[in-house]
Amino acid sequence: MNKFAATIGNFDGVHLGHQELIGKIKQTASKNNLKTKVITFNPYPFEFFQWKKKRILSEFDKNNLLNKLGIDEIKSIKFDEDFRNQSAEEFFTNTLLNENIKFLSVGRDFKFGKDRSGDIELLKELCISNKVELNILDDFKANNHKVSSTLIRDFLAKNDFVAASKLLGRPYVISGNVIKGKSLGKRLSTPTANIDIDNVEFCFNGVFLGQIDTDNKSFFCIINFGPKPTFDDYRQSLEAHILDFDKNIYDQALSIKFLCKIRDQVKFNSVEELKNQINDDKNNARELLKSYE
Repeated sequence: MNKFAATIGNFDGVHLGHQELIGKIKQTASKNNLKTKVITFNPYPFEFFQWKKKRILSEFDKNNLLNKLGIDEIKSIKFDEDFRNQSAEEFFTNTLLNENIKFLSVGRDFKFGKDRSGDIELLKELCISNKVELNILDDFKANNHKVSSTLIRDFLAKNDFVAASKLLGRPYVISGNVIKGKSLGKRLSTPTANIDIDNVEFCFNGVFLGQIDTDNKSFFCIINFGPKPTFDDYRQSLEAHILDFDKNIYDQALSIKFLCKIRDQVKFNSVEELKNQINDDKNNARELLKSYE
């Protein structure tokens, strides 16, 4: 049976602080003949409790990023009523000991168990008594900011993709497979690629200028991200009108990089009014993209 160096958390964003944690377990695993494991949750605790906090990444993107970092195993735990009612000690046994964890790396603010009753001091005691080596990482800073998912959500909510990208360590991108939508784009004379985003809610929405790589080329696009209020559809969705592109890309995986905001989402009085706004969006996008060419 494999033994693991592990870390645990939401890993929403897989930002520079998360990458530091993962780097630590990879380093320890290499020296001690261990495998690496990331233990995470789906849904996230804040989704289970229906807090106002929303996601940075889909599960698709999070898992892709963790795999690219060279993790041997990703353990996704269903956060439900039974799981949230575990005591701190039960959480430690079920989530860590039963996963054969021999080395654990967490941040200093790590909490665990029902009502977040377990703290770092209790974790130290449990690790010592169960012969689990514990590493506690201090806050990771970049550009004079403590790197955190909360701060990245704030930047995204303000549409500051440059600041968010500095804390993520990469451009802000949402990926997914192109799926069949309701053909609203054709109805609006503006065909769009509808991206599967796991049916989760993200921490911002609006109409944006973005960039997509497909067919071995890079294309600019207009992104509608969030609900479609004019059609009384309030589910989160992601669709992109790719400029100067007319090929069939159903079932392809696309990654969409967010560049800047064009406007807020608005409920229009008629489809014709929306079509006029979309034409304005196209003109505005072509002016904005000059800054990125």
